[in-house]
Amino acid sequence: MFNSAQRLTRFTFFSLWIVFFLAQTGVLQIDFQHLLDQAQIALQQENWEQSLSLYRRVVESDSESVSAWIGVGVSLSHLERNSEAIVSLERAIELAPEDARIQGVLARTYFKNRQYDQADEWYQKAIKLHPTSAPVSWYLDLGLIEMHRGHFEQARRYYLVAVQLHPKSVVVYQNLGLLLLNQNRFDEADACFYTALTVEPEIGSALFGRGEVAFKRGDYSQAVDFYRQAIQQEPTVSEYYYALAQALLRAGKMAEGKASLAQAKRLKAKLLRQEAHQAARKKDWLQVALVLRQAIERDPTYVDAVEDLAYLQVQQGELAEAESTLNAVLRLVTDWAPGYWQRGDVRYQQKKYEQAEEDLRRAIELAPSAAPPRFSLAQLLFDQQEASLPEAENLAESAYQLDPQPKYNELLQQIRRTRDHR
Repeated sequence: MFNSAQRLTRFTFFSLWIVFFLAQTGVLQIDFQHLLDQAQIALQQENWEQSLSLYRRVVESDSESVSAWIGVGVSLSHLERNSEAIVSLERAIELAPEDARIQGVLARTYFKNRQYDQADEWYQKAIKLHPTSAPVSWYLDLGLIEMHRGHFEQARRYYLVAVQLHPKSVVVYQNLGLLLLNQNRFDEADACFYTALTVEPEIGSALFGRGEVAFKRGDYSQAVDFYRQAIQQEPTVSEYYYALAQALLRAGKMAEGKASLAQAKRLKAKLLRQEAHQAARKKDWLQVALVLRQAIERDPTYVDAVEDLAYLQVQQGELAEAESTLNAVLRLVTDWAPGYWQRGDVRYQQKKYEQAEEDLRRAIELAPSAAPPRFSLAQLLFDQQEASLPEAENLAESAYQLDPQPKYNELLQQIRRTRDHR
């Protein structure tokens, strides 16, 4: 029999022998490659958390895997953890110091982290390794860095180099056009946007750029034409509607201008609501509330955002705030049935029974085929249990007929049992 120390030594030796055997037979390499393949698939599917976990497992097995360190860095960058990503990418560069691709990824990560000097340094190193085959994105970022520094002429030079290396890149002409436009070099800017459209005839941003040139020249009629073409190509970009509104107002078309401005505000509010939903998936409730308020400020009549914010406030026990949120929009949108129903429920929880009943009856009046306000009013009347049980029963029954949910039927049966016992 072995003592404990002997057993441990024997087990350790055996384990090392198994690892050596598997390495010699190729089994470990197969498992290692399988992990890399799975990580790459997760990265391509934009499942950043999963790709990060898989790449880290590879690094644990092989701390000198350049691909794995890059994968860790890219995954972290997509998760907006740029400082951590930089550490991983710098490790990859230590292992492959002459790989311009990694240097470019590191530079881009520094750029995202707003460390512009470091981004500039690494882009320069990467370009020196491949001066004629550098991706267009490197020059675009370098141009943006120089614009951030206020060096507009140097930014223009970077864009001109990018045009020479990538003459079919629409985004280069677009960025160069915007830079020239900001310098009031209208003819050159218009030529850039025009060239972009010859490469890609239906690009909304280039049409918008030509509209901006026309607007700055004071040709509002032509600006309106270009803005409308841009909207036709990209109908969800709020900036296009804002610009169109300004051109229409300048042209004296007040009604059309106001309508376009309202569309711009609604589109921006919708975008902010989407951002709030993304924050909700992360359970960042403070950010959710903040962004929803921004959406409502942008468009006070955007009832979807109001409904979301009021619901969040109720869930957090902020009943007075929820009532205030709903009050503000109901003063503007007086026929919003879900708003009256939601406020009625809030007031009921605050024991403001008369006001709650008024809201729920108003909701039923505006939306007679909607079951929820009928159910809520039936619940309120049933809880009062004075002379209101017959009406409560009728409301609960009609709610169940409109939408046969179990809770509707449960309330209906409770009301009937109560009536039978009286």
